[in-house]
Amino acid sequence: MTPVDLARLPEFLKQQRWFSGKAWPIKSVSVVDHATLDFGPCAFSLAIVEVLYELGKSERYLLPVKPSSEGVQDALEDVECLRALFRLIREQKEASSASGRVHGEWLPTEEGRLSLPEPITVRRLMVEQSNTSVVFGEKVILKIIRKLEVGVNPEHEMGRFLATRTSFRAMPTLLGALLLEGASGATLGLVHRFVPNAVDGWKYTLDRFRKAEPLDASFLEEMKEMGRRLGELHKALASDASDPVFAPEPVLQEDLQRWSASIMGELGVTLADAGRLHVDLERQRERLLEHARRLAHVTPSGQKIRIHGDLHLGQVLRSEDQWLIFDFEGEPSRTFTQRREKYSPLRDVAGMLRSFDYAEATVLLEGNPPAPRMAPSRDAFLAGYREVTRGAAFLPADEETFWVMLRAFELEKLLYEVRYELANRPDWVRIPVQALLRMEDPK
Repeated sequence: MTPVDLARLPEFLKQQRWFSGKAWPIKSVSVVDHATLDFGPCAFSLAIVEVLYELGKSERYLLPVKPSSEGVQDALEDVECLRALFRLIREQKEASSASGRVHGEWLPTEEGRLSLPEPITVRRLMVEQSNTSVVFGEKVILKIIRKLEVGVNPEHEMGRFLATRTSFRAMPTLLGALLLEGASGATLGLVHRFVPNAVDGWKYTLDRFRKAEPLDASFLEEMKEMGRRLGELHKALASDASDPVFAPEPVLQEDLQRWSASIMGELGVTLADAGRLHVDLERQRERLLEHARRLAHVTPSGQKIRIHGDLHLGQVLRSEDQWLIFDFEGEPSRTFTQRREKYSPLRDVAGMLRSFDYAEATVLLEGNPPAPRMAPSRDAFLAGYREVTRGAAFLPADEETFWVMLRAFELEKLLYEVRYELANRPDWVRIPVQALLRMEDPK
């Protein structure tokens, strides 16, 4: 294979639409590791480049590239290169890199033994922004991670645990991964079962909310079923006490105090930013603070477990009349270490409850008339969750503590939403602001 001119990579990187640092002055770009992959009719290089910005921040990116008449070409534009990459993973091959090795992992599960057509069909999806996704044989999907983070990838870790250690299958099951070991170690790609003709929960819910008539019993039963799936996910994640990474741990008083202090700190920051635009918020400061204070003073009960961490309607799929939960990556704004922390599972419940509020606000902004949509959907979802998790050790022991914790985590999510909307969609900030103003008095 003709060597790739590594000196061309900095300019090549800046031209890629998934490169997130276009707005920041770059101090330097360097290649920290690279490997040559030659397992078929297409040979190419996997390069790991580090971008150092003038402000001191740095980021790492994965560049699968091969030489071309113009210098460097994205190897993922070549179907044979994509087939070679997938074969590397499925056949668990490996190749040396400058400071370690690249290897494929294929999980020894029943789903992993699926048959695929030969030659395998390849369909690259063109909708993604931050990663590159490719469907093989219309049965599996490979996500090639472009922006890398050092450490244990929570999506790989969670997917591997669920696929190999539990019977939970209400998800696009993880089948394999592309891994780089060594000084620049990172998860480079993930293979999941492909779910055709699926509708994400956000679109599914909006379509139903847009209809003028009241929500029917079948839709509310579907929301209840969604709550059951989350309850089953939490039970699966709490099922292995022998694995220290996933073993449930008791919620301690210091956990409650730490979570409470964090929410109060976020409240202070958020009101400092949003209170100037929405003066009514400032008048609610003490009432909102009381939700966080009460969290610190409940009697500790329940357990901390690994959770989804970024659950909302956009993270569930409706396919063949059932719900699938996906994307165990966690909140992108948090580090891998933060995303892997054990937490109260009620944090996931709060995230989904907030999502119903967004769906309701969206259809109202579109001009649809008010209707009893949000509260019945929330109630149905919560009823399904509680039905499946009744008596679970990871939940608080009594009703009062359950509600104090759930309200506190809803407040935490609301504060995050206010800050996110102020930074990205100022016209939408009224959605979480109005929800903050509506929060019931703590009792």
